[in-house]
Amino acid sequence: MNKHQRSNNMAQRLARDTRGATFVEYIILVGLVALFCIGAYKTFADAVTAKVDDQATKIGDIGNSTGN
Repeated sequence: MNKHQRSNNMAQRLARDTRGATFVEYIILVGLVALFCIGAYKTFADAVTAKVDDQATKIGDIGNSTGN
């Protein structure tokens, strides 16, 4: 068996090997989740910030009104 035949056999074995496919699928899934999170943050960031600030103000007002 010459060097060319050995490299062809190795290439064929690598092409049939599917063990790494799940890793690639997980990487794609993580990327899609990250894109979804970035999009959700850009869409809702101002609304969430406004709600948090509103609640912080209300909590602060309760603390001030009780005489503390």
